[in-house]
Amino acid sequence: MRLTQAGLLLGGVYVAVVFIDPARGTIDANERVKEVVQAVTAGQIDKPLELAPSEIADIRPTSMAERLRVSGDLEPINRAVLHAKDGGRIVEVHAVAGQAVKAGDVLVRFETDDLRSILRQREGDRDVAMAEMLLAMQSLNRIEQLAVKNIASQEQLDKARSEVAATTARLKSLSAQADIARTGLRDAEILAPFDGVISKRAIDPGSRVAAGAELFTIVDTSVLEAEVLVSTRDVPRIAIGQRAELRIDGLNGQTAIGRVDRIGPVADHGTRFIPVYIRLSDNDARLRGGMFATGSILIRQNEDAIVIPAISLRRDETGDYVLKLKRGRLVRQPVTVGSGWGGKDGVEISRGLVYGDTIVTVPLPRLKPDVAVTIPKAG
Repeated sequence: MRLTQAGLLLGGVYVAVVFIDPARGTIDANERVKEVVQAVTAGQIDKPLELAPSEIADIRPTSMAERLRVSGDLEPINRAVLHAKDGGRIVEVHAVAGQAVKAGDVLVRFETDDLRSILRQREGDRDVAMAEMLLAMQSLNRIEQLAVKNIASQEQLDKARSEVAATTARLKSLSAQADIARTGLRDAEILAPFDGVISKRAIDPGSRVAAGAELFTIVDTSVLEAEVLVSTRDVPRIAIGQRAELRIDGLNGQTAIGRVDRIGPVADHGTRFIPVYIRLSDNDARLRGGMFATGSILIRQNEDAIVIPAISLRRDETGDYVLKLKRGRLVRQPVTVGSGWGGKDGVEISRGLVYGDTIVTVPLPRLKPDVAVTIPKAG
């Protein structure tokens, strides 16, 4: 009879199961089955079953993190291509490629002799028009006084009013032309729009350029972003503000910290990937546009998760459970499996276990609810 029982036990555990306990090493469940069979054949079936320390686990808080692997190129967020507003000859160039500049620094000066002459002419014409308008207004004032006394005719009054309107319109036109000339003179100096580094210079002193010609490209390398591609399957798990850690090629393994700043609205039709933009701060000026970055986005994190070895989870007709040690006996403890981010070797438990519980971590068929067990003391 005992041999039959032993045979049944052996038949029930023919498939070998191996699990890894980080604290205690690798255990072969088949070896443990042999010990149980030996206990049965030796007539010790009613005695408490002795469990090795490697066959149990105490429930403790576990730090869990889910990350999404990403990679992409770095690009500056602030980038400007400076163009000439008007054509002209360049007399001064104050920056070269690779040079750091401050907002408001003069980068280019155009020849201004003609512009200054035009401005003086426009301002002179405006002053003449202003004097003519004042004379017309004085004449209108006298005629209005004479018209009250019926000395001036209605025709004279209408003519004086028309003269005031004409001189006023001419003054406005010439004032606008003077403002345009003044703006043209101001635009003869090209200023840096923000703090940055010149990445390209397209002109030289003495050259003549047309209106709209490209002069400089300036970039702000203090704030860059990494454009990474994420599959449409994973994009729903991405959210604005999630932390990212990226290793930048050329920085000897140093890590740059960033946050998800923007998520593209449309996937590429060919690849079905969506661009996600991770904003990085580079206070040390280590980063450069065009660098390649690899790393991960932190999707979620739990510092107090309960994770058990996947091999310790059992299931029957009423649901999932584990075997918990309580006062020297095994009890059936129903559990609720969490979101499943424990990986293939671990299972997150969202309900049913608390810190300090002790559970069985081996799938031996002899281990069932209400079985008495003992654990040898160390030493």
